[in-house]
Amino acid sequence: MILAMDFLIRSSSVALLIALSVPACGDDGGAEGSTSSASSSASDTATSGQPETGATSQDPGTNTAVSESTSSTGSTISVGESTTGEVALCNGWSERGPDMPWLELYDAYLAPMASGGPFPLVCGGQGSWMLPIFPTMGGWMLSDPAIAFSVEVVVEGFPGPFGSFYREPNYYYDLECSGGDTFDGGFSHDCIAVVPPDTISDLGELDGASATIHIELEVDGGEPLVLDLVDMTISAPPDVITSGCEFG
Repeated sequence: MILAMDFLIRSSSVALLIALSVPACGDDGGAEGSTSSASSSASDTATSGQPETGATSQDPGTNTAVSESTSSTGSTISVGESTTGEVALCNGWSERGPDMPWLELYDAYLAPMASGGPFPLVCGGQGSWMLPIFPTMGGWMLSDPAIAFSVEVVVEGFPGPFGSFYREPNYYYDLECSGGDTFDGGFSHDCIAVVPPDTISDLGELDGASATIHIELEVDGGEPLVLDLVDMTISAPPDVITSGCEFG
């Protein structure tokens, strides 16, 4: 009995720690949940995939796509409030350099993502298991705070209903802090929520699986920004999965 109680306490503590350390992902719901910030040092050395012909370039060994073959400097996430005209912007929009379109990706713990790195599965704020990706971007004049990503995730051994593990050619995303909830079924996304296929009954089986991430972002008046991350390793520890995921 004592051992059983100790196990339950430890499991609850792990679940609580994860819940406290993972930022919310899903419906924007207003500025309060969209203005957190963090700093991470990107010293990645893995080799990234090559961008498509005619698209923007990706710096080798980083998770950064820029409009020319020039990398951005620094890697501090700036997801706090900024302004463009009369619209307050959050959810990854940053006014730091370079002065050209750029895009970076961060995982559930706001660590920079790069080829060969981890891809953690976590319990999302809406009670769903997901592999969230937090984009950070800037460097161009926005015509509208609503932007669109094309997202495809391929996981070896785990196909989805449309072939890939996850595929969404038009993932609508809202940069406005107030959260208008005006599109995509009433949701204004403030992260890219990669949800595993329903056909996977035991998500713990994903632990250690190899994943490839392909993301494109349309840029007003320019070529799309493209990022390809390869040899990603999904982190889905079975003991974390068994702790459950509930709406919180």
